[in-house]
Amino acid sequence: MNFVSTNNKKFTLMKTLKLSAFFYFLILFFSLSNSITAQKLISSDEVTPQFLKETFENAYIKVEEVSDTYIKVKDTYSVYIDIDASKRYVTLSGVYKLSDKVNKEKVLELMNKINGEVALIKIVYSEKANNVGYYYYFFTEGGFTQKSLIGALKLYKSALDLSLQKDTEMLIK
Repeated sequence: MNFVSTNNKKFTLMKTLKLSAFFYFLILFFSLSNSITAQKLISSDEVTPQFLKETFENAYIKVEEVSDTYIKVKDTYSVYIDIDASKRYVTLSGVYKLSDKVNKEKVLELMNKINGEVALIKIVYSEKANNVGYYYYFFTEGGFTQKSLIGALKLYKSALDLSLQKDTEMLIK
């Protein structure tokens, strides 16, 4: 006699149903997590001061000023984010005063050192205004994500920190 337990069939059926439900739950979980973390590709035409303001405020970065062509944010340093007229890029920049005791040769040496050793930024010297300006170009042409724009600000800040470490004579205020 061949007896098949109905309890075994019920157990197998319940096990299959539980695995199926778990499998469907996993599929639903991964599909939702991908849609939640996916970043929208932003067109350069969408770049406006209001868009920049919302982007940085959503990242909990203080927006200090909003104008027709730029915004000013503060994340350790105050940074201007200027929109190119053709909307091909935005410029992250800052201007810093130099010590009153500096001479042109020392500043030019520091600039060459920073421009040669610190990636991503460009530093320029204004002898007349006795200051230096830092510039980083974030290209928006072809699309970008808000996350990459926030990342660009963080990279700019890191490059600025590194350049200030190179200023061993404390020329930059």
